[in-house]
Formats: sequence, C-alpha cells, structure tokens
Amino acid sequence: MIRKSRHILGASAVALAAALAFAPAAANANQPIDEPPVLRPAAAPLNNPLESGTYPGDTVDGPVIVVFSNDSFTDPTEEDWDITTVLLPTASEIRVTDGGDGSAGVWTTLLTGADVLVLPEGGNWEPGGTSAISDAALEVIRTWVSAGRLILGTGSYSHGDIVSELTGVDFTSEFGNNTGNGPWQRVSSDITLPAEVPNANYAGGLSDYSMFSVGQKALITPIYQSLANDSLGIASFRIGTGAYLYQAYDWFPDSEELDNGVRDAWNGALVLAAGGDLTDPVVPEPELAATGTDLSSTVTLGAGALLLVGIVVLVMARRRAQA
Repeated sequence: MIRKSRHILGASAVALAAALAFAPAAANANQPIDEPPVLRPAAAPLNNPLESGTYPGDTVDGPVIVVFSNDSFTDPTEEDWDITTVLLPTASEIRVTDGGDGSAGVWTTLLTGADVLVLPEGGNWEPGGTSAISDAALEVIRTWVSAGRLILGTGSYSHGDIVSELTGVDFTSEFGNNTGNGPWQRVSSDITLPAEVPNANYAGGLSDYSMFSVGQKALITPIYQSLANDSLGIASFRIGTGAYLYQAYDWFPDSEELDNGVRDAWNGALVLAAGGDLTDPVVPEPELAATGTDLSSTVTLGAGALLLVGIVVLVMARRRAQA
C-alpha cells in the first residue's frame, strides 16, 4: 500500500483547488462545507523553459513533488513546464531538477522528505546509468520508492528500462508507440474516479495486456484499461510498498486537445495521481469493469472538469469519515 504521509493525506483537499481552476463555473455548487484546503498566496508563474530550483506550492499541506527536467531527456519548454504548472497548486513544494551530476548524493538530497517523483518522457535511465541518473542514483530511487513513495512516469514510450530495473521483472517490450489504444475505462470500483480517460494524439497505452506473463501481471494494478482493445492507459507497477504509476498521456502541446477536453481530463488524472488517489484500487469483477464503456466519450470529456470537483469532495468526505 502506498504510504500516506501528512502531505498525501491533504492532497485530496489540495486537488480540489486545482479542479476548481479547471471548472470555475461549477465551483460554487461543489465547494466543501468544512475544512477548506489551507492555501498559500498563489505562486508566481514559472519561467519557461522550466528551470531547476525549489518552488513553493500553493498549498501548505500538499505533497512535496520532485520533477525531473533535463533537455537531454525531456522537454523543459513544453511537457515539463505544463506538468509542473498543473501540479503547483496541489503541492507544498516542487523541486525541479536536471539530475545534477547524476550521483547518489544528489538524488539522496533531492528525495529527502519528498512524496512524489515525476519522470516525464522516459529514457532518463538505461543499464549502465546516464549523465542524469547513475546506477548508484537509481539504487537511491529504488530505496526511496520501495518505502511507500510514488513515481509518476508520463507519456512517451521509453519507460521500459527503468520500470524493469525497479521492479525486477522485464517490461522492456511492453512499452511502445501504441497511440490507437484508447479511450480507457476505469477498472477500479472506486466510483469517485472519472469513468474514462480519453485517447490522445500523444498517448502510449500498453498493448496486449491479456498477453502479459503471470510474473508481469503480479506486479501490475490496472487503473484505466480498455477491454475493447486490450490495453492499459494508466497502470501501477508495485515496487516494495511504493509504486511506479504510468500515465500514457504525453503533455505535448496539441491545440485541439487544449480545447476539446482531452487535456483537462488528463490534467485531472495527474492531480489525482500526485495526491495518491489513483493508487491501491479495488479491482472489480470483469462485468463491473466493463460498465465504463457505456459512457460516450463526448459526454465524459465535456463533463470532465465538473466531475473532478465532485470526485475530490467525495474523497475528502470519505477520508474524514474514516479518521
């Protein structure tokens, strides 16, 4: 089970602030009636291209998030900047790093006290190490995530090496440019999550899930899956008591997706993921998982931002009831 630190426990409330930004017209009808999120003054806009440094988030009790951004591996002006901008309102602090000299010492410092590590694009580590993440640094990352933390791997098709090394099971052939796979339906029985996430121009779903080996499936929890084309859009790979959560969407700027609801839907999934709300799902019987296919993509996308507000309010209420 993913460790819920005080940062993660507060992330549902923080996610509400981000969700309200996506759906301002619906805000008044969905605000919580008690215990509002503890907000800081809005953070200053981030420089573009994204620069290494520590940035205070907008929410005091949000997670501490490390974002890897290095123009040899990622895109600081596009994906990295977009992802960090979306997550800043949900975070207590965001540490943007290019990996420095890639040493274990640098990564130990970066991850101390952190809850979430975001790895855009993939390809940031390969056997033998890279200039940004050495083999010794990867062992630091492995120890950190195994203790109940969360890695978010987004977009691209190059996460196979690092996922394989961190899990100890070969997934190098499972990541590919499979952009015709979506949309993906919610597999979790948690009805507070959106029923569907859309396919996109830059989305690399994991194909042929039914053909994965027993050993591979033992480490995977599907979060969003397309039963129609046998693929995964969001999936959690277990590492100790932590996880590597893969989201197929690549935050590459696409003008149509900024207007048709696709970007809003994936932004919402990113916020929920960073808050720990897409991990540890209860997998239902297959017939229940298939119900998400009855929703039209148009309706789901059009209501995506509104759903996020209600989703987070319900999660907050549930956690308060359990407290």
